[in-house]
Amino acid sequence: MANKNPAISIIIAMFNAQRYIEDCLKTLLYQTFQDFEVIIVDDCSTDRSAEIVKSFMNRFDGRLQLIKTKRNSGTPGLPRNLALKSARGKYITFFDSDDMLTKTALEELYNLAEEFDAEVVHPERYYEMPDGSNHITPRTFQMPPFVKEPTLETDDLGDRVERFTQKKFLWWACNKLFRRDFLVKNNIKFPNMTSFEDLILLFCCLIRAKNYLRVPNVVYIYRLRNDSLSHGGRHPLEVATNLIEAVKVMDGFMGSMQFFIQNPKFRYMALDYFIQSRINIISHGLYTRTQPYEVDDILRRRIFNVKPNENIPLIAYLFGNANVQRLQVEAQQQEIDRLKALLAQSNKME
Repeated sequence: MANKNPAISIIIAMFNAQRYIEDCLKTLLYQTFQDFEVIIVDDCSTDRSAEIVKSFMNRFDGRLQLIKTKRNSGTPGLPRNLALKSARGKYITFFDSDDMLTKTALEELYNLAEEFDAEVVHPERYYEMPDGSNHITPRTFQMPPFVKEPTLETDDLGDRVERFTQKKFLWWACNKLFRRDFLVKNNIKFPNMTSFEDLILLFCCLIRAKNYLRVPNVVYIYRLRNDSLSHGGRHPLEVATNLIEAVKVMDGFMGSMQFFIQNPKFRYMALDYFIQSRINIISHGLYTRTQPYEVDDILRRRIFNVKPNENIPLIAYLFGNANVQRLQVEAQQQEIDRLKALLAQSNKME
């Protein structure tokens, strides 16, 4: 029977996952740790996803709940926020409907959280499994060094921010464990946007958590798919608009904290890294299959024409970036002129 106060609430945002949701649910049924509930939020799927979930209800013995949104949100963030309102677990973990866990994943993360009284348990790596394959490989997009044993983060927020800007954290919500009362007390939830929501939530957790625990455990199995929205499926206007909103959310969060008011350099450091890193991954086609200059052009038009006083950090970045580009163009033109002059002189000598 379902525990009214389970140890862990597993939150799954689902949209058209009929190919994967069965594997996802089976990996939970086979966990060595069973004191959990599963809350699936169906974001208006048009396939058999919800039907498949319902077929698993009896196997979870009252521990599986299916919620449906009224309209598709286009992002896992809003369904996750909806599920948070219903969650009863001491801890929360977020799970994508096409991914899986190792057999002892929940047991490992729960024991670590309890032992270290952690608000966040942060595995630094995950397993990657190409769609259609059973082969898994440890991966991360976090920069080394990696911890070899469970390690609590320093209390020095400046140090945390600096390492945030050095990519020393895996900014992904799905492979972590969060204490629910910590999220509720600090009003930490996913922002209302379709890109960058994981990074913002994790940054807020990193800054607010007293006991932020980094661990070497590899427990999450990420299914690598080429048809996901994060692989170029979004319109450049949507991505640019999300970046504008994301910068405002991050700046607003830091502007409400005494640490950043007293230490503005760390506030600007975090914003500068966030803007540069997001524009860099956009330019490599992660969110939208378009040319980098198109997103840059949209950003310029949007922030200068729509309430520019609300977008000061992004305006400052783009202004500086534009000047760097201008200097590069001027330098290139000077080199071209020099080469032309040499060529003309060579022709005269002949």
